[in-house]
Amino acid sequence: MLIGLDVGGTNLKGVRMAPTGVVEDHLTIPAGGRIPREQLFDAVATAVETLSAGRVPDGVGMAFGGTVQADGTMRADSTNLANLVDLPLADAFSDRLGVPCVADHDGRAAMRGEAWTGAARGLRNAMIVTFGTGIGAGLLLDGRIHRGGRLACGELGLFRMTPPPATDAWPTLEDVAAPGRLAARGGAGFAALFEQWQNGDATTGMDEVFEQVGRAIANVHLLLDLEMVVLFGAVVGLGEPFRRAVEERFDAACPESFRDDIRIGFGDLGPLAGAIGAAALLREEIEA
Repeated sequence: MLIGLDVGGTNLKGVRMAPTGVVEDHLTIPAGGRIPREQLFDAVATAVETLSAGRVPDGVGMAFGGTVQADGTMRADSTNLANLVDLPLADAFSDRLGVPCVADHDGRAAMRGEAWTGAARGLRNAMIVTFGTGIGAGLLLDGRIHRGGRLACGELGLFRMTPPPATDAWPTLEDVAAPGRLAARGGAGFAALFEQWQNGDATTGMDEVFEQVGRAIANVHLLLDLEMVVLFGAVVGLGEPFRRAVEERFDAACPESFRDDIRIGFGDLGPLAGAIGAAALLREEIEA
């Protein structure tokens, strides 16, 4: 029995998985970075107890909305979970739950989930782009999840896609294109701004979103020769019009001879991708 949890900024998603990749049970409960640490610990313990259904799990895989460093902690500037900053995550939750825990970045976890049982199953080179408060990514390279030399791989949102301005701060991709940032700047929800853009409103900022996201994906693809890019997170509910707009900007930025065999699409696992990927990480650790 494999338990996977995705601890996000506002919600905690969990799954119980069979080793074959079948989801046996799942849940979503309100919990995140703004509640006291002990309250979040209690929510995690309740989720594990509920999913385990009276049995003792082999362990718990955990995905977090932040970069998990080599020492197992997250820095304040790399996470939306302020209540977990500087905490050795795997050790702390293992002590609380009484079973082994493993931890990773939520972008890599989502990529791992889609590679195990989702849209990237059977592929060897793919990237997932996660849209939320910020923008992150996870990479599948040569059939393995790539973590980088300092376990910091996947910071797509920190790309700077334009020349530095003369005076103001140099904006990153997520400053421009992350749903949370655009909503705060535009005074409306991301979905509402997208609908306004569809109705011809050129002031929403969505054109720049598509331009920068499409160009960033093209740059990564030209470097790594991907088979698929999975779009994940707050944009999934926007459906085919959003996907098509990103693909059009990708096509404009990528030379034609390099773009024929790549697919840009949504994942198959929906909001549970990160939790499923966390369970997959636990499975890998057990099998190793």
